[in-house]
Amino acid sequence: MEGPFDKVVTFLTVGRTGDEVKIPLAPGMPEALATLGGRTLGGLLKIEYEATSAALARAGRMSCTLALPELSPAVVGELLMFFQLATGYAGCWYGVNPFDQPGVELAKRLMFAALGRPGYDTPPEQPEDGTDTA
Repeated sequence: MEGPFDKVVTFLTVGRTGDEVKIPLAPGMPEALATLGGRTLGGLLKIEYEATSAALARAGRMSCTLALPELSPAVVGELLMFFQLATGYAGCWYGVNPFDQPGVELAKRLMFAALGRPGYDTPPEQPEDGTDTA
């Protein structure tokens, strides 16, 4: 809630979660924990999400919720693609070319070389200060 007003909190919810984990009822639990017994872990996480989302809204803080129908490979793939597109759009919005990143070029060349891609040999190592060893 505190800090600069330059972030959006993103919540992920999942519709079908599979088996629920029940929080056991245990006699003699401290009063602060006694209300948890008998609930499910998923139910507790839902209450926490709703409370945190409401608190952010009351404080005028930005948030959004992405509701996933389930946690399956297809849905997680769609979520990753969504974030990749969002990153591309944000880069363009802020005047940064998100598709030309000189800082990752060396990693890409090393990866291609490790995969045996033609035309990509392992480049010589350079010291951390960036000076050329050749």
